[in-house]
Amino acid sequence: MGRVGRFILKVAAVLILIVSAGTFALSLFTGETRNGDNLQSEFDYLITVGISQSGEESSWKDANTASFMDTFVKSNGYEAVYADAGSDQEKQIEDVEGFIKQGVDYIILNPISEIGWDDVLEDAKKAHIPVILVNNGVDTDDSSLYSCMLGSDYGKQMKKAGKWLDEYLKEEEEKKAEKEKAASEAPTQEESEQTDSEDTEVNTDSSKATDRSASIFDKIMKSSSTAKDETDSTEEEQTEEDITIKIAAIQESIGSEEQLTRAQGYQTMLERYSDWEMVAQQTGDNSREEAEKVMKLFLEQEPDLRVVFAESDEMALGAIDAIEKSGKTCGEDGDIIVISFGGSKAGIEAVKEGKLNVTFECNPGQGPKAAELIQRLESDISIDKEQYVEETYFDGTMDLDEIIENRTY
Repeated sequence: MGRVGRFILKVAAVLILIVSAGTFALSLFTGETRNGDNLQSEFDYLITVGISQSGEESSWKDANTASFMDTFVKSNGYEAVYADAGSDQEKQIEDVEGFIKQGVDYIILNPISEIGWDDVLEDAKKAHIPVILVNNGVDTDDSSLYSCMLGSDYGKQMKKAGKWLDEYLKEEEEKKAEKEKAASEAPTQEESEQTDSEDTEVNTDSSKATDRSASIFDKIMKSSSTAKDETDSTEEEQTEEDITIKIAAIQESIGSEEQLTRAQGYQTMLERYSDWEMVAQQTGDNSREEAEKVMKLFLEQEPDLRVVFAESDEMALGAIDAIEKSGKTCGEDGDIIVISFGGSKAGIEAVKEGKLNVTFECNPGQGPKAAELIQRLESDISIDKEQYVEETYFDGTMDLDEIIENRTY
């Protein structure tokens, strides 16, 4: 049965997806509600979706897989065929070839690597099986080999992160200026003692008062002259390095979609904020332990480091470990600002504890969006090559308790 011929049947799947948490949509077909186990009879044809996951090495991947498997169920008009590649590209290619031989209707592919996919994607195209890439793209000269790429908008994340950091630094400067102003307006101990002394001697001989006034005036003028000389000297010696915000990045695996897109984002960010400088970049292999080693090296090489971007919450926690062991502080009002990407439960908890400044969400819940795209393809509606899920960020200004309680990854 072709995609157009199945259109009416797939309208049912669209409606049920929209109200998947409820039951009233089922009455559109039967006039009664039933549980998901019995709903397969409502569809004359189930859309078969082959799901190829790159691996299950993290709670994020587990949540990502769960989102697909919870969406592509019989009660929504789907039959899911799942394969975990275990971070082995050869196995993943075999898995996709297996989907093609089984004659699935669609393939959802989270590629381990960007290269090496042309042949198997060409086979899928010849079999008229649309392929939706998720989380990572593929390096191919023929974009017709896949329908779209669905994932996080890393470029948009970088813009948001740059804006967030700029506003945070400005707020820090405002707080610093307020403290300095308050300190300058408060009388010093010496000034208080001088005032008390002057009050005591106010009724003494006028010539003594005059002499003392002259002495105080001389001291003030001498102090002012000395301060001006020191200021002039400091301004002459001050370099651009003194006012530069030094930044380092602990990166995802080199060559990955995340790393490449964020590298471009750093460049754009540095062009926009001219007083920011990227002084170090190194992969942390998405490992807390490795990220701690990398951060320790950064601190040794750049003692004036002000900001670190960690391209996963796991690596952010490793960076925090290294910062705390070095004797420095991080988080709000800390020595080093730590910015992360992930939005995981562990990351949000670190924000609440005041150790991590902010984490930008990489939403693993891609299942409903993938189903929406499949329904459009079923209806022969064109879709954009780049597709993104909705995402937000979490910082210390928010009430995070409920978010943490409901977080599954």
